[in-house]
Amino acid sequence: MLRIRSARLLISLLLLGLCATAQAADEKRLVRDAVEVARALRQSDNLYDQFAGAGILVEIGDKDSLQLLVDNLAHPDWSLMRSAIDTLLNVQHPAGLDVIYRYAAATEDGMFMKFLAESCAIRPREDMAEFLVESLELDDVWVRKHALQALAVTPLNNKERRMRAIAEDEQLDPTSRAYAYYALMDTAARDESLSKLIEISDNWGAEAQEAAAVALGLVDNAATRAALEDLRDASTYKVQVAAMVSEAGFGVKEAMQAMADIIINGKGLDPSVAAASVRRLPPPMAARLTESLLACCELSSDVGTRLIEAWARIDADAAPLVEWGIAHDNPDIRMQTIWLVGQRGERRFLDAIAPMLEDADSGVRSMAAWSIVRLIGDKYEPGVEA
Repeated sequence: MLRIRSARLLISLLLLGLCATAQAADEKRLVRDAVEVARALRQSDNLYDQFAGAGILVEIGDKDSLQLLVDNLAHPDWSLMRSAIDTLLNVQHPAGLDVIYRYAAATEDGMFMKFLAESCAIRPREDMAEFLVESLELDDVWVRKHALQALAVTPLNNKERRMRAIAEDEQLDPTSRAYAYYALMDTAARDESLSKLIEISDNWGAEAQEAAAVALGLVDNAATRAALEDLRDASTYKVQVAAMVSEAGFGVKEAMQAMADIIINGKGLDPSVAAASVRRLPPPMAARLTESLLACCELSSDVGTRLIEAWARIDADAAPLVEWGIAHDNPDIRMQTIWLVGQRGERRFLDAIAPMLEDADSGVRSMAAWSIVRLIGDKYEPGVEA
């Protein structure tokens, strides 16, 4: 009997080893296919497709692709400049950030820094924190505002001292100071900053009020609820929405319903802004609202992609959203969902996105290749293409 059990155990171990070997071979083949898709995109006549392919190939050390992106950081077409910036910011290979730093030090193009700061505010990166602090010295309110938005949610050495110097500088514009107080909310100066943010919410102007409306959502007490209730009646719609989302995060049913209603029935850019704000809700609330939206409504391309993007920073199970997005007819929604899989490191969806390498839409193909390389790029073997 003991021999039979030992034999069975040996067979089981052998089978497990064979399965692991087969899986490794499949992953090597898949990442090679992804790299081939990227190379095909690099040969496209469409410059955006070329950027997409280059961003993938940089991850495996392709210097020519890196040079393509560097060359277009100075493109006179601002949309192409922004695309080159965003592509480099999405690259995990250290060369991506290195060229960003080098170009920022050499260029005098103010639009480059505006776009860079704005991109960092949308998708903050901890490894850019010191660079963003240095950018605060520029005499550009737009750059300071977006750099501080990123720093507000990013760890930083000596954060209290450095943010306090900006917040208490009465020579600076109210918007910059308000975002600096927001950044102080995760330091020992939290209580002091909270009091100042309540004051800011009353009379510092619309952009500063928007910063306050977001920051006040970090602390649920009578004073913050009262301030947010006042901000819901502000004259500026962006301030109203920011306050509404903070109240929704506190569990205020009226605010949560209003937020859902805007996403479903709002006009213009309002639904997209509200969908992007889902990332500010506590994870269980974000998950409940998202599942309700997916079950009840036909989300537009822009609203759907903004909702998916918000989930990059939500610490909850994204499976319902990913399954919905991958099966969607809209290529923009499929593409953003595939991006989310790679951004979150969700290897469990690798088999689901693999077929997208052959999708008819070039954006979907490129994002599938990017996500696969992000997930299993370490399996790529240069020179092994057969």
